[in-house]
Amino acid sequence: MKILFFTRLYWPHVGGVEKHLEQLSLRLKGKGNDVTIVTTKHSSDLDSEQIYRKIKIIRFNQPQIKYFGLIYTWLWLLRNRSLIKESDVIHIHDVFIWSLPFKVLFPKKKVYVTFHGQWGKYPISRQDILQKRLGAKLANGVICIGDYIPKNYGIKADIVSFGATDIPKTKYKKENKSIVYVGRLDQSISLNTFFEVFKNLKGYQIEFCGEGELSYEANLYGSVKGFVDPGPYYKKAKYCFASGYLTVLEALAHKCLLFVAYNNPLQKDYYEMTPFRKFIICSANSMELMERFNYYQKRPKVAEKLILSGFAWVKTQTWEKLVEDYLKLWKAN
Repeated sequence: MKILFFTRLYWPHVGGVEKHLEQLSLRLKGKGNDVTIVTTKHSSDLDSEQIYRKIKIIRFNQPQIKYFGLIYTWLWLLRNRSLIKESDVIHIHDVFIWSLPFKVLFPKKKVYVTFHGQWGKYPISRQDILQKRLGAKLANGVICIGDYIPKNYGIKADIVSFGATDIPKTKYKKENKSIVYVGRLDQSISLNTFFEVFKNLKGYQIEFCGEGELSYEANLYGSVKGFVDPGPYYKKAKYCFASGYLTVLEALAHKCLLFVAYNNPLQKDYYEMTPFRKFIICSANSMELMERFNYYQKRPKVAEKLILSGFAWVKTQTWEKLVEDYLKLWKAN
């Protein structure tokens, strides 16, 4: 089966969507499928075509000019319409609007979409809502990463997933005074709420795996490592302050006590409308997060019970299960 994925960003760009698509593609390839990923050339030194981990990547330059960039993308797809014509499955990650020309050219071609959402931006723009509603209406099947998307965008999902992760196979030892934050260092993801907690913690080693506009402020509370493999930091950290589903699942898989924060109703739904809500500490208030941190820090047995409950759940959230969700969607529709 020839599978064609579309996504705005992909390797070597780092992010949750990028890892989701990479792990999905590797496993689909392992099942004997031919996988191609079409994405933007987010850096000028990237090749237009490349094979990475046996996955074919095709990149194009997308001008960062409103409307013109979209028109250019449509024209590029029209010139390269053989990609669509020759594919058995076409699946788009978020950027469904790219597909409109070949929905006209190849009306019988089935097109599927995964909506990962933009949970950091609030209020949701009317344009974003309309694009997702249009995509959900025109797509032959819809996967939403999180229940908050159908609720806040007014769309129906065929499958709701919360992502996937690997369970560590090697043993590791936790350091009781070690804290890791994994994610972008941006204003939009409630990082300042975490800073208010960190300024009241004494004697802890705090490490930030990420980059962004708040990197300077993060350096005031700990060490900023950049976009590195967070695995070694999860393994030693007793506590994880997280942003995003991938971080949540990875932290639970590494038996970290997990804290998340929100500062608007969309972010609250993002974390609370999940099966892992009961395994994490979630609040919009830094004082409440601090109180909960102290509570669990003084009660290691209670903390361990919460950690092990989260670990038992996350063991069921495998990449293989995610692959089966995609195959089920394509087969049913």
